[in-house]
Amino acid sequence: MSEYRRFGHTIKEHVITVPWDYDSPEDSAETFELYAREIIPPGGEDKPALLYNQGGPGFPAPRPLGLSGLLAKGLERYRWILMDQRGTGRSHRIDGLSPEADRSVERLRLLRQDNIVRDAERLREHLGLEKWSLFGQSFGGFCITSYLSLAPQSVERAFLTGGLPTLDKGVDDLYRTTFAKLKYRHDLFTTQFPWVQGRIEEIINHLDNSAEILPTGERLSSRRFRTIGLELGRGSGFDSLAYLLEEPFRTVDGEKRLRSDFLSQVGSRVSFQSGPLYAAIHESIYGGVGKLGATNWAAQRIRAEFPEFAEAGTYLTGEHIFPWQFEEDPALRPFRESAQALAQHEWGEKDAMYDVAALGAAEPVAAAAIYLDDIFVPFEDSMATAAAYRDLRPMVSNRYQHNGVHVDGAGILGELFRLADDH
Repeated sequence: MSEYRRFGHTIKEHVITVPWDYDSPEDSAETFELYAREIIPPGGEDKPALLYNQGGPGFPAPRPLGLSGLLAKGLERYRWILMDQRGTGRSHRIDGLSPEADRSVERLRLLRQDNIVRDAERLREHLGLEKWSLFGQSFGGFCITSYLSLAPQSVERAFLTGGLPTLDKGVDDLYRTTFAKLKYRHDLFTTQFPWVQGRIEEIINHLDNSAEILPTGERLSSRRFRTIGLELGRGSGFDSLAYLLEEPFRTVDGEKRLRSDFLSQVGSRVSFQSGPLYAAIHESIYGGVGKLGATNWAAQRIRAEFPEFAEAGTYLTGEHIFPWQFEEDPALRPFRESAQALAQHEWGEKDAMYDVAALGAAEPVAAAAIYLDDIFVPFEDSMATAAAYRDLRPMVSNRYQHNGVHVDGAGILGELFRLADDH
């Protein structure tokens, strides 16, 4: 363990060895080093611990450049534990440069929320804590729901933002809901910016008939361009996309071309270079829910039910992952075969990550920010899951989109603290 001072706080780094597969015999299990950063406020060595469960999946814990907003609010009561989830950051990052064994389906299927919880339990024991509290944004809330299913006795309180997963809806039905909500957001976007739909269609037609090359060297297809719709689920997404789309073309030697700055910005939006695991394991986090076996590229199949989002459609798509992205994105090509195998993996009852009975009996008080217009984690499903908790106090809001905690983290966490205190 190393220790240093930063931002007037004590930073401790923890590294422990944990198994990849907790079902393997202990004497033969493959292992990796799990990393966590602890932030202790001045005089706060004895404050209780709050584990940060990162959204994603496939991304590491935050790397603070200062202590403000959400982190500062948490430090009023807790010391933060920022754990890099398995396969991310300093917890054995997996990407295109990793050995083939790390990119295998056998390894990818072990990166879901249930094993993240088991890693966290090993870390809690290493820290000598009988209990700790949990914070989770988005996928981090999925991890919390799994935590309270598997080890509720280790949890004091739980705070979730945009992260209450469906407990009984298979991924096909879930994506029917998210595509419907994405359609609403796209229509609202084009209502507020009436010129945008024509511009999107102009760009689609251009990309279908002209070769435009991204800074990373590959041709940009119209279907990949449409994945910039992820922004529609973020608080400033409408304005961000409108600025991007307002003047994308220029004329070069009499030929209509996309501007280089436009291609650069689109390239950064559609590339998974910073987090390829997000795409590689995304649908697997729903495996075993709703008694559905293989996810079988659910987003690709369900989009065909919505003409606006189908292959010939002209609506922007959201966080959904499609098999052709593993052909077109250089960062995903090394995962092509394993992602295909993971999509065909048959998830069974033993793979279930949530236990409704355990949630209903779990003693920890929970508080959750639930967003009415969330296109990532649907409101109706979140409320149904909230009702399954023994004691979850909801903060329901239409003020924020899915990334509300990045807009007003201190305000939201403060309200969740107040709700949890009121008992």
